[in-house]
Amino acid sequence: MRLQARRLGLWLLVAVVLLAPASLTPWARLLGAPDVDVWNHAWGFWFVSQALFDGSLPFRTPLVGGPAGGTLYFIDTPAAVLWAPVTAALGPAVAYNAALVLRVALAGWSGQLLAEALGAGKRAWLAGLALCTLPFLLCELANGISEVCGLHFAVLSLWALVRLRETGSWKHALALGACLGLTGVGSFYYGLAMGLVVALGLGATVLGRARQPGTAGLLGRGAAAAALSVVLAAPVWMVFKASLAAPDALIQRAEGMNAALLAHNAVDPRIYLMPGHFQSVDLAGLYGEPFVHTAYLRWSLLLLAGLALWRRRHLWGWAALALVSAVLGLGSLLWWGGDWVTLGGRALSLPFGWLMAVLPEVAITHPLRLSLAAQILVCALAAVGLSEVRGPRVLPVIIGIIVVGEGLFASAARWPLPTADAAIPAAYDDLAEGMVLDLPAEVGTTMKTSRYFWYQTAHGRPIPYTPDVRLGSARDADAFQALTRPSRGGAGEVPQAPNGRGLAHLQATYAAVVVHPELEVEAALSPTYSAVLAQGLGAGTPVDGVLRFTP
Repeated sequence: MRLQARRLGLWLLVAVVLLAPASLTPWARLLGAPDVDVWNHAWGFWFVSQALFDGSLPFRTPLVGGPAGGTLYFIDTPAAVLWAPVTAALGPAVAYNAALVLRVALAGWSGQLLAEALGAGKRAWLAGLALCTLPFLLCELANGISEVCGLHFAVLSLWALVRLRETGSWKHALALGACLGLTGVGSFYYGLAMGLVVALGLGATVLGRARQPGTAGLLGRGAAAAALSVVLAAPVWMVFKASLAAPDALIQRAEGMNAALLAHNAVDPRIYLMPGHFQSVDLAGLYGEPFVHTAYLRWSLLLLAGLALWRRRHLWGWAALALVSAVLGLGSLLWWGGDWVTLGGRALSLPFGWLMAVLPEVAITHPLRLSLAAQILVCALAAVGLSEVRGPRVLPVIIGIIVVGEGLFASAARWPLPTADAAIPAAYDDLAEGMVLDLPAEVGTTMKTSRYFWYQTAHGRPIPYTPDVRLGSARDADAFQALTRPSRGGAGEVPQAPNGRGLAHLQATYAAVVVHPELEVEAALSPTYSAVLAQGLGAGTPVDGVLRFTP
């Protein structure tokens, strides 16, 4: 235990250095770029903590989608529950950042453990270092998608599978079930991906040992592990599904949206092998969305993994599982060069598409996440390969530097990681009773206006928006009919001065209307809310760079 505690301490140090400067001033900056998902995910830590300490469940809320509110399940609720005491004591910024730092550290620690189990010996540290600098992970940290950054239980599931194959013991069967279940609790995608890979690996082991004594016991222990994982993960999945099906659901998917997301999040097989800024889909160029995704495996790791497979033939089964995971990560249909690959006029179906035909109906709109086992196993096998390298003592260090450098500088990841300013304007202080309306509603197709969720962590008043903040996501139709008029093209945000019934609604409903001139400039609004609101509500009060209007 002392050895593992010391190791985790070292990996925490690595994580702090890797995630600086936000890791050094966690109260001042949020890990993640300000134009993507960081605001919603950091807000969720406050939302869950607020509900728990108010004696309610973080499920039905009046805080968003006001004035009526509705049903919402925060996607990273398990972590937010775990960190609720920190949120209450030190604030959501510290809790959110600390959770991500710990997740990166646990990725390194668990990666080292897995590599040791596969035979990497003293050079198992490379797997941990490779996982801490995994391009996939770095991109999701920059995207601010917190739940996707929790890799450790997936890594530990593979470790438990290795140990169960070796010992056949109940201890490792229960460890496998617990780790696999907690993987699913953290992320539905990871739970599904790791469940398929583990089932295939354990099934192949049982078939390969069919005539050996103890095989029936191994099969029974594997079944018990599967049952335990379902018991742990199923309640969370059921609650999440219920939140989407609720009549007052705050997150809704229009008919046909899943099909549209398939192309939006399609995976080009070259994403595994292409260095640099290669993207399966250029989200920034096509949609104006500054998300960056990759699953670049790094050639330095692939070469080392190849050496491990050459020297240790018994590891080929793990390479096969990695290949299965990589194929699952391509999704249901083959995408190449910006379009679906067709055969006979029909999109070419992939193995996951065949699997979906027999699975219960699930919406898989982020297939790249299903490649997680491949990314983990390449890191672990590379560490085994490093143990086969002979030469000066400094050589492993040089190779480690190359692996880290390729992750940080030769992939689509951005490093140092971008951060968002956690400061909240004083305009939200000392408000009367009522809702708060932040304007403008949108800045193009970015998520810059989702910072209004973060500002709610200071004022605690209901807001009309639902995740993500957009003109179309606002539930208070009366307010936006009063404040906007249709553009010539029938879409877009064109401010107008409120009057009559609209003005009365604002006065009766809102404690403050807060305008953000900096975002108005970025949105190129003409006229601006700053100008038209003064006609109906009088001059706004400038505070910390924003304008506060009191209806």
